Amino acid sequence: MSQRLSFEDSELTYPQLVAAKGELAAADLIARLRDGRGVVRANALLGLAAIGHTGREVVLFLRDADVRVARAAAEALVQLGAAQREHLSAIAAALAEARAEVVDAVARMFAALIGHADADLISVLDTSSMAAADAMITACQRTHVRGLHLLQAAARDKRTLVRLHAVRGIALLGVIEQSSSFEVLQEVERTDDISDVRAATRSALGALKVRCIAAESTRRKTSDPAPPLVPELEQRVMAPAELKSAAAIAPRDELLRLLDAPVAHARLNAVRVLALKGSAGLETINALVSRMTDVDAQVRVEVATVLGTLGANASVTVAAVPALVAALEDVEPAVNAAAETSLAGLGEAAAPALVDGLDTPSERLGARVASLIARLGRGPQLLAEALSFTSVDVRIHAASGLAALGNPRARVALSALAATPTSRNARLRAAVAKALAAIDPRPDLAPPPITVTNFDTRQLTEAELAAAKAALSALGVFGLAAHLNDGRLAVRANVAAALGTLASTDAAAPLAVALRDSAPEVRLAAARSLERLGDAAVAAAADDLVRALRDDGLATIIAGMLRSRATGAIDAALARGLDTTDAPHAHRICELITVRPGGLALLCDAFARAPCQINAARGLAMLGAERLGAGRAVLEAARGDLSPSTRELAAATLRTIDGAPAVPTPPAVAGFETTLLPATAFTGGLTVRQLLPFLQDGRPIVRANAATALGTVGASADLALTIGALLRDDDPQVRVAAAQAIDKLGDDVVIATASHLVAALCGPVAVHAACKAVLAPRGAKVEAALVAGLDTSDETHGMRVAELICALPNAPQLLFAAFDGEAQNVQLNAALGIGLLGAKRAGAAGRARLRSGLTGPITRRHHAVVKALALLGPE
Repeated sequence: MSQRLSFEDSELTYPQLVAAKGELAAADLIARLRDGRGVVRANALLGLAAIGHTGREVVLFLRDADVRVARAAAEALVQLGAAQREHLSAIAAALAEARAEVVDAVARMFAALIGHADADLISVLDTSSMAAADAMITACQRTHVRGLHLLQAAARDKRTLVRLHAVRGIALLGVIEQSSSFEVLQEVERTDDISDVRAATRSALGALKVRCIAAESTRRKTSDPAPPLVPELEQRVMAPAELKSAAAIAPRDELLRLLDAPVAHARLNAVRVLALKGSAGLETINALVSRMTDVDAQVRVEVATVLGTLGANASVTVAAVPALVAALEDVEPAVNAAAETSLAGLGEAAAPALVDGLDTPSERLGARVASLIARLGRGPQLLAEALSFTSVDVRIHAASGLAALGNPRARVALSALAATPTSRNARLRAAVAKALAAIDPRPDLAPPPITVTNFDTRQLTEAELAAAKAALSALGVFGLAAHLNDGRLAVRANVAAALGTLASTDAAAPLAVALRDSAPEVRLAAARSLERLGDAAVAAAADDLVRALRDDGLATIIAGMLRSRATGAIDAALARGLDTTDAPHAHRICELITVRPGGLALLCDAFARAPCQINAARGLAMLGAERLGAGRAVLEAARGDLSPSTRELAAATLRTIDGAPAVPTPPAVAGFETTLLPATAFTGGLTVRQLLPFLQDGRPIVRANAATALGTVGASADLALTIGALLRDDDPQVRVAAAQAIDKLGDDVVIATASHLVAALCGPVAVHAACKAVLAPRGAKVEAALVAGLDTSDETHGMRVAELICALPNAPQLLFAAFDGEAQNVQLNAALGIGLLGAKRAGAAGRARLRSGLTGPITRRHHAVVKALALLGPE
């Protein structure tokens, strides 16, 4: 801590602490907030404001018992301003027990943020604290029209408390803009879905009506004026001494009446006497403002001058400054000059209205307002903040003002200028570019000149380029590449060809760009240069070369370049190139992939990526049956994919490679295609290969007979899931046949298809009986599938599964564990299973578990437990 400052001896001022902020540390100041001495806490709070601390520590001291501390906390918040916007609600909440001067300071802080943090300020109204809401309404009163507009926006907020306080505030401020205020209140009263809000709005409408009538009555109270005390005011232009004497005796209401006098000298005298009388209220300022449109230019000049003097009072500045801003565009230069002088004299007090004045389509007015803002101490910051406003006119004039300021004052706005979105408005783009050029001028980026003879008039031969190699090498890759943007075809073509003579891999990037040039001569020169530069350059530009394969003029030379080089970069570029909808382009890429050593792997990987799948299938078909290799497994697996388009593509590709499949020959068994046959009908001579195609036949009888025959033939275990899939067939006969075939194939197949069998228990009686006949004899071997089968929402299915579990020797333990689990369906079906065990096997433990399920609300679980207890019977 500086020796010049002592936190313990006396109260320090904010400017003192700002001057010494380099010696202040947030951690040290926060520690001092716990000091028992009020002067220390007050100084620490102002110190936090001086270093721009954004934490919530300051808010806690607004209600400090020591008046110095509370006052310092309020001043600190005013100084921090926008830095505390995220804590505005907490600040407002602390006002409930705060002193009047603290509340007033916070209201000033809120007023300064109106127009910059409106959403956060509206959130302050979401409170049941009248002190917090009143502070916000007071802030709106300070900012006049802008405050009223904030309250009008808040009246349409989704939060009930916000709307309640907003309509109360509009009732107080609505006289400023009566039409829009009544419109907002009537809309809320008519449409709000909360009765309390509607009732409050009706009261606000009545209060606003009374205030408007009173204001109108005051305005008209001069209808029967008393005899003037200074009749000379209406008779002639008075001398300065006479005006001074009149100011001592003339009543204010007489002067206000004279402002509407028909003769210009009377109005001029009234304005001058009002200026001599000194301080003025809002009524006087409003009357003077109305004369800013006087037909007499001298009256307008005098009023503009007087408003600069009387408007310095903060309570009336909000009314005077907008009129002065509008006067900057007066047709009389003298009025412009007087208004400009008055606004400059008001200083920071005029800042909010000046910023509002930027919102004008007039270039002349916008430039004058921006110039006045620039004169303020915070001018550059205000203009930088205006760049984020939604109005395009505001942003244009703010940028123009910053351009006029130039370097170094406007450097603080560089980041804001760079972040200003300009893509949609040419005027804004020009203004921002001008400002950036004025504040931070860039060096000349024009490319270095090329001094080779005829370089810019015709395409040079290889010999001519070789002869000029010294000059081209001196320019280097980047010096030459800068000319690829030249509008002349000869220059671009010569640059593309010259880059190939420099023997530098750095040339690969600009040449890749040249492959997309609009002129075929430039594209061809770029391709030849890449070929000349060798493997490294071709690999570096692989993606662009693959993309350029769609160019008929380059396809042959590029294909030769890529085919002769086996590198991973080219492989990867070709694989990425398959993501195209251009069929000829895809065909050329596939031709190159199929001749590469790892081409098959590239195509298989690409088939797994949806955007490349069609073209990868094209490449696999081009390989043919002999070279398909692992690609066949990929296509066969894809025939069972979840996506119909993938399945169809895989099948079509295999047909292209193998030709149309041969129609399977039905087994030589009488009635195989017409009659449901028993297992005894299939004796011998049949093979699995012969029967498999008929499992997918469209006729249920054929599918059922094929399944029965496979059970008789003795299919291998690896076909278990193929047969098990028939347990989901649409036809019950097929499902019965599949279950019986699985039974004949033995325990290994039953275990492999146990989950299918358990799922099929929910079918018709015949299917249930067939599956039960397979599962019941296997007992413990299918235990896991049975327990898993309890997870079903079908009560009948659950009972059938539970019945099979009950036949197991360890059924109580299995059902108890299932009932204690977390899955609801499993609990329900396990409860029914416990009931099926009977009272003896379920025992006291089972009955206790079921009774535990009776607690809580009446749910499906409760009903299931009641049924289970009924199955157990009375104790």
